[in-house]
Amino acid sequence: MLSTAAINWGDAPPRGPDAQADTQALRRLTLLILAGLACTLFIFAFMLLASFQAVSLIDEAGRAREAAQVSRYIDALPDGMNEVTLDAMATTLELRGARLTQAANVRSTELAVSIAVGSDRVVAWTPQLLGTSTFEIVAPARIGGGVLFVAMVGIIGWRVVAVGNGLDRRRAAATRLAHTDTLTGLGNRRAFDVGLASRLTHAEEGGPGVVLVMLDLDDFKAINDALGHSAGDAVLQIVGRHLRETAGRDDLVVRLGGDEFAVVRDAAGLDDYLAALDRRFDQPIDIGGRRLRVAASIGMARSEDFPGAPARLLQAADIALYRAKRNGPGNAELAVPSIRHAA
Repeated sequence: MLSTAAINWGDAPPRGPDAQADTQALRRLTLLILAGLACTLFIFAFMLLASFQAVSLIDEAGRAREAAQVSRYIDALPDGMNEVTLDAMATTLELRGARLTQAANVRSTELAVSIAVGSDRVVAWTPQLLGTSTFEIVAPARIGGGVLFVAMVGIIGWRVVAVGNGLDRRRAAATRLAHTDTLTGLGNRRAFDVGLASRLTHAEEGGPGVVLVMLDLDDFKAINDALGHSAGDAVLQIVGRHLRETAGRDDLVVRLGGDEFAVVRDAAGLDDYLAALDRRFDQPIDIGGRRLRVAASIGMARSEDFPGAPARLLQAADIALYRAKRNGPGNAELAVPSIRHAA
């Protein structure tokens, strides 16, 4: 069974300005969402720390206030403190957990006024701690709400990023399909126009020069007439695979249409490339049990000989291809600028 040439996505031409603008807009949106999420986390952390600080200040103020009230109350008692006066004090001052205890038994969560009742008895109580009470109710709700908000922002941001990446992948796939020849898996004419212009621009900016190699299969119509169009399609697929496997990693290989192909590659090493291409075409092709030998006429033009617009290089290669076909099957011609143009 015949196999088509594998699609090399690395040869896909650059996406158009609209696709690039959409991609940049999605990236900017993603960065804005991430920045917003970072700011939200910072604000949430700041509010949480501020809440703890506020609670600490409220607790300290509450403890000092209640301690002063208890001290004044005890100082006003003429006969000292006992269980009756302690109960009256707790009711009057609205104390929580007031009790008489020994100083050694005062817990860390209690306060004790340093006024002796007897030998070593002091008044100990658990302060009201308005701040702690408030924090126990309000802070968990605030923290939970903050966590929920951050989680919602994170989920929304993740969804936006996922949707943006999906759109970018689908746009890239559509762009690749729009620049791919469906029969051979090579680039098509659109890929050729964009890729040639891009490589010529790079060459003009100081990059290596390129050479345009155009190929046209000899007597291809006879194959279609004798074996049918399915056999002709198989031949085109095999030729496309030969071109792809012979080309370098950065070469642009396209099918311009019909039985015409083109390769855009670095001008260096052209002789070695043509020799490898000749060895490939010298191998017979098996089609439906018949062995065929397919030849191709080749026309070439180098960017250093024909600088300027892509159309000029394309015209020069096309003229060289016409000369090669006129001189016989399997010939190759390199376009050389005329003396008038060179001057």
